[in-house]
Amino acid sequence: MKNVMSSRDVLLLGLDSGESYIREVLADVSGEEYEWEPILLSERAADMLLPPERKKVWRVYRREGKWKYDYVPDVLDPPPFTTVAWLMNHVAQTADMYLYCIKSGKPEGRDRSWEDLSVPPEQGAMRDYIYQMLADVRAYPVSIPAGRVNCEMNRLGPAPWGKMRPAYMNIWGGVVEHALHHAAQLAARKDRIRYGY
Repeated sequence: MKNVMSSRDVLLLGLDSGESYIREVLADVSGEEYEWEPILLSERAADMLLPPERKKVWRVYRREGKWKYDYVPDVLDPPPFTTVAWLMNHVAQTADMYLYCIKSGKPEGRDRSWEDLSVPPEQGAMRDYIYQMLADVRAYPVSIPAGRVNCEMNRLGPAPWGKMRPAYMNIWGGVVEHALHHAAQLAARKDRIRYGY
């Protein structure tokens, strides 16, 4: 076991653990499970036409030739059910945006918005997007020269919504904790789909 010598080591441990867990959870997700919804097909078409804040289910879908996914930043009561496809896209896009904010020093909306991020059209590409973004986030702290790690990890930069936080906190909260939280949701989705929980 390697000793933890810096905040970078802790972040890398978190990122590696998160990726390992997500890979394990996603390894056997079927195509049917990827798009599964707890509403009847007869309800689905009407639900898809509603604005996100009124939908029963948030999903990945194609509209006007472009792949999209449902989202509003507000807390909804009751919250919509999120499909496996939605959760996967959310994990990947959030890591993508946090890394952009950390590296650019700009919040979401300045030069890049959530709508600028692509939504992969199929399950294999969605898996690749998650793994690529986690690898890209991991590559950032690895690329910092040893003598600059503490300075760079404590450098203030924006979270996507603009709040200034140290880089280590944006990586930990925005990528590591976020990925682990949604990986647990993905595992729960699989159980619900397979066993009716």
